[in-house]
Amino acid sequence: MNRRATLYFIVVALLQTGIARAEVSASEAQQLGQNLTPFGAEQSGNKTGTIPAYTGGLPTTTSPPGFKPGSGRWTNPYPDEKPLFSVTAQNLEQYRDALSETGKELFKRYPNYRMDVYPSHRSVAYPAWVLENTRKNATAARLTKDGVALEGAYGGIPFPIPKNGNEVMWNHLLSYTGVAFDAYATLWSVDESGKAVRWAGHFSFQNSYYDPQSNAEEHKRNGSYYYQHVYNWSVPASAAGFSVLDTQTLDPTIEPRRIWDYDPATRRVREVTGLPPDLGLGSLGSLITFDQDNLFAGSLEQFDFKLVGKREMLIPYNDHALFFETPAERILTPGHLNPEFVRWEWHRVWVVEATIKPGMKNQHQRKVLYLDEDWSGAGMSDEYDAAGKLRRGLFRPAMPLYDVQVQIPRSYWGYDLEKNMYALDQHFGDTGQSFQPKPQAFPKLNLKPDALARRGVF
Repeated sequence: MNRRATLYFIVVALLQTGIARAEVSASEAQQLGQNLTPFGAEQSGNKTGTIPAYTGGLPTTTSPPGFKPGSGRWTNPYPDEKPLFSVTAQNLEQYRDALSETGKELFKRYPNYRMDVYPSHRSVAYPAWVLENTRKNATAARLTKDGVALEGAYGGIPFPIPKNGNEVMWNHLLSYTGVAFDAYATLWSVDESGKAVRWAGHFSFQNSYYDPQSNAEEHKRNGSYYYQHVYNWSVPASAAGFSVLDTQTLDPTIEPRRIWDYDPATRRVREVTGLPPDLGLGSLGSLITFDQDNLFAGSLEQFDFKLVGKREMLIPYNDHALFFETPAERILTPGHLNPEFVRWEWHRVWVVEATIKPGMKNQHQRKVLYLDEDWSGAGMSDEYDAAGKLRRGLFRPAMPLYDVQVQIPRSYWGYDLEKNMYALDQHFGDTGQSFQPKPQAFPKLNLKPDALARRGVF
């Protein structure tokens, strides 16, 4: 086995004994900022040198060629780098342990597919106040209601020293992307011939859990929202003016996911109920479901999550050129994204296996997620049906917006292996597109159902 792809596992307590919280002691939490980073990743690099030590991430003074602060676009922070090597069908066996099952499947289907592997950069950086809250959360955060709900955490990674799968998943759901943003982006679904269908709109998002001007008590009084997302569509014409508000909280047993829509034809706002978690997202060609959004989204109540361990893998990382600098027409090729524009790096990931609970219904009965140790929003997933067949797989890169110390939150892609199609979410490489992070939360009325009718077509 190639040493670069060496698989190593951490012995994890409670793997077979449920998800009761094994409390992190004050002495254990002292590892943060020492042998662990302030957010809980391993400080050191790996033995082979393919993964470097963490040195603080990209500074806010980062300014690569072509970057214009306030433009809503971030250029590649490593523009002069070339691939170290490429994984191809010819050398696949050498790197097999470093790939997701979906990645391996792409090589089977497309002989010319490749993965260009670049030098690894642990580029993620967090504001000091997020790191301080993470330190507090380490000993205060706790799971409740069989791991479905979260208490005792605010404004930082809830479980920087995770003990079980649900804790890693809460870290994923609460991966730091700032408090709010406005985005003007395009979504694509592409069939096997390369025909692409475009949706576009104005998207506003808020995660009040990360409001630097609030606190845990106020957050709880205001509903404990960590996800308030408004979609306002302009393309296709049949959806122009149609708006959606999607909300989620830290305790879905009290306040479950709720969705409202505004139909310009009727000029009415209505709450949409009874939507299953595995419903396909129409804006992505129904190739990705509600609960596959961003690798995994929504309540944890359908699955049992087992923390398998850690693994060194090739994952998409620092893909600014793909999402901000390259027009869609150059990216969207038949069968898969154009490999020329996708950057892969070695990183350590948490491996979590999700298995459907008895009595629950979902077209994907088992999931394996590979979540980056530095920013748990990034990584990959493999999705299996009831017969154990690999059906879908997703990829989400970490892309630090270096001058403002947040991550791009919703740019990723996924493959439907049954339909031989794929989808790309929130691309910013064409004219008129931009991502605008906000330093503070939106006015409260902007994220209420009644506000949907006022958004119009941008």
